[in-house]
Amino acid sequence: MNESCSAQQGFSLTEALIAMLLLSVSILGLLNYYQSLSHGFMRQWQVQQAWAEAHSQLEAYSVAGKGTEPFAKNWEYLINGTSYAQSCKLVTAAIQTPTKYQAILQRLICDFAP
Repeated sequence: MNESCSAQQGFSLTEALIAMLLLSVSILGLLNYYQSLSHGFMRQWQVQQAWAEAHSQLEAYSVAGKGTEPFAKNWEYLINGTSYAQSCKLVTAAIQTPTKYQAILQRLICDFAP
C-alpha cells in the first residue's frame, strides 16, 4: 500500500476550536442585537401607551371632572385643572413611563350654560 495516497479526513482540534470561537462571537452579537431591539420595541410601546393614556385622562376629566384610575403600575400620573377664565379650566395630563418618557397634553375645558 502506498502511504502517500492516504489523505487526512476531518478537522484538526485547532480548526474546531476556531470555528466554535467564531460561532460563539456571532451568537453573542445576535443576542445583543435582539436585546436592544426588544428594548426599543418596549420603549415605543410605552410611548404610544403614554399618549393614549394622557388623551384618555383628559377625556375622563372633561366628562366627570376627574381622571380615571391608572391602567398600569410604576407609571406616574398627574391631572391638574387650573382656572383659566370665568367658566373655563386649563387641564393638564402628564403621564410618565417607567423608562422616564413623559407625555403631557393640555386641553381647555369650558362650561357653557344653555
